[in-house]
Amino acid sequence: MKRFGLILLAPALFLASCGAEETPAGEEAAVVLKSHKDTVSYVLGAMYKNSVVGGQDPNIAKLDMQLVSKGFNENLDGAFPQDCQSTLKQLFGSNKQDFNEKYAKEGAVCLGRITGYSFYQDMKRLNAMSEVDLKMIRIGFKHGILNIDTLLTEPQKQAIIGGFIAEVNEANGKKMMAKARKIPGAKVFDNGVVIQVIKEGTGGYPSATDDVKVEYILTSAVGDTIQDSYKMKKERGTTDAVALQLNGGVIQGWSFAIPKMKKGGTYRLYLPWDLAYGEEAGRESLCFVIELLDYAKQGTFVKPQPNTAIPGN
Repeated sequence: MKRFGLILLAPALFLASCGAEETPAGEEAAVVLKSHKDTVSYVLGAMYKNSVVGGQDPNIAKLDMQLVSKGFNENLDGAFPQDCQSTLKQLFGSNKQDFNEKYAKEGAVCLGRITGYSFYQDMKRLNAMSEVDLKMIRIGFKHGILNIDTLLTEPQKQAIIGGFIAEVNEANGKKMMAKARKIPGAKVFDNGVVIQVIKEGTGGYPSATDDVKVEYILTSAVGDTIQDSYKMKKERGTTDAVALQLNGGVIQGWSFAIPKMKKGGTYRLYLPWDLAYGEEAGRESLCFVIELLDYAKQGTFVKPQPNTAIPGN
């Protein structure tokens, strides 16, 4: 996901009713976003509708979205609705390609309940529960799923989501890096990089301009696996390790850290966000487990791309 700067919307924002048939009386009739927390929560809820209607399944459009919203509202917590698994299987079939009208109403509620559970778990996993207001999330989701969330433009909503993610990432990254600095025997550098030796290598050190062959596992600050080269290699049906060019072919943190690793060793590398993928990746600090298999002079493993530019241009 692209991350953008947070747009602060002030003073309070209002969403007037689009008509009595679409927006019920009460708290949904007019939404007042009095704070940053209100705004973020409303937008998170509204955008989460895409987890329901953002796919390619045409059967989703046959459901009553009021009932989906009802289910979401009922189960925005940590309790997985076990009873809904069989209901959705009866609704969509075991291959998820069918649609049994008999279970449409019950299934719509169940889809909302599972979506509410998923949202709650996402926020909990990101350590973001204290940053959101569940009441505003419920209202935002209802408006989003009913296509009446006209308070903000799509670019505004994307910017708010991006800002929220950056804030959460930065907070989680600080916690991860602080914990890493306390690992016994870990090497802590002035730029914030932390290297933990899992298995020390017996070979030499690559230079900052060498090519390297590695295997790696990349995880987020909260421990989610983002990439796993061992798995990717298996899926591709190849035995080849990942070949990279340290001079300009990797992120800044790798250019700094890999020359401090010995061939044949395995290391855990903690990178602050500014040495990883930066602002564009939402200020996400990262952790890599890196197995340094080999190194050689630049151009040995990664062949230079031919220059196809027209001479003189």
